[in-house]
Amino acid sequence: MTRQQRLRLVLEVVLGLAPATFLLVPFLLAGALGVAIAAGAGGTINWATAMLIGWTLGGALGIAALWVAVLSDGGASLGHPSRLVLAVGLLLGMAVATRWLWVMATSGHPYEATTWTVWLLLLGGPLAIACFRLAQLYGSFRDGSG
Repeated sequence: MTRQQRLRLVLEVVLGLAPATFLLVPFLLAGALGVAIAAGAGGTINWATAMLIGWTLGGALGIAALWVAVLSDGGASLGHPSRLVLAVGLLLGMAVATRWLWVMATSGHPYEATTWTVWLLLLGGPLAIACFRLAQLYGSFRDGSG
């Protein structure tokens, strides 16, 4: 691993993965568990509840896929089927993060600049890293490597 690759790895972990992992994942999983328990206690899970649980679990899976992509250098050491699953996980995480930003932008609620700053810092890093790693995965599929 070259010095530049080590620096990129450290920056990806410190600026993108660590904040999302330690600040968002616990809340995502706790929220999904709370919704599931409340829905189970009520005896019925409707479509909206299932979607909420799906979105929260999708976010956690997306962050897990991002960790795998970063630590495996874009899936370079993985076989073709594993890289395909990794690409799907990255796309899922990107969809969840983008959806949350879209909901914030279109909800009609006037969020303050500090709220936008927090969410853009928490989601912007992982989105940028996922885009880079997805492009890296696409290149490995296109080149037929692995």
